[in-house]
Amino acid sequence: MMSNSDQSHEAHADGIIEAGKKVPFYFYLLFFGLIAWGVVFIGYFLFSGWNSHSEFDEKMATHTTTYNQSDTAAATPLTASTSIDAKKLFASYCSGCHGEDGKGGYGSDLSSPSYKYGRDTDTVKTSIADGREGRMPSFGNQLKDDEIAALAEYVLNIK
Repeated sequence: MMSNSDQSHEAHADGIIEAGKKVPFYFYLLFFGLIAWGVVFIGYFLFSGWNSHSEFDEKMATHTTTYNQSDTAAATPLTASTSIDAKKLFASYCSGCHGEDGKGGYGSDLSSPSYKYGRDTDTVKTSIADGREGRMPSFGNQLKDDEIAALAEYVLNIK
């Protein structure tokens, strides 16, 4: 027989006796609060019209606009008094792959005595303008012929 002090305990068929402790109120508060938060969170994203694709498109449009404005500002027409700063062109277009000093990185080492496609001015200009299959992108649409020529000379003089 159970005494009055044992009435809060529950006996199972396997003989295990479980203490009948009450769950603290904050457990219920957290448990149901989390469920309510989840329902509101899911409802907001399902019914507000938000999606990651439109957010990405907005950010990409902002980035593209900013990038194109900086390219337009940098692509001022050259006059006879303006000289081409090949080092600046290299830093802008080439250093991301070939390293600031041209010693390589993602792209090949430009200080080596031989290049895969040849180490003469015309071949290097072709590589810059048209790119090479695989890793080397084309810069023919972004750079003028005299900028490509100056950049090719700069690349050939990297030691």
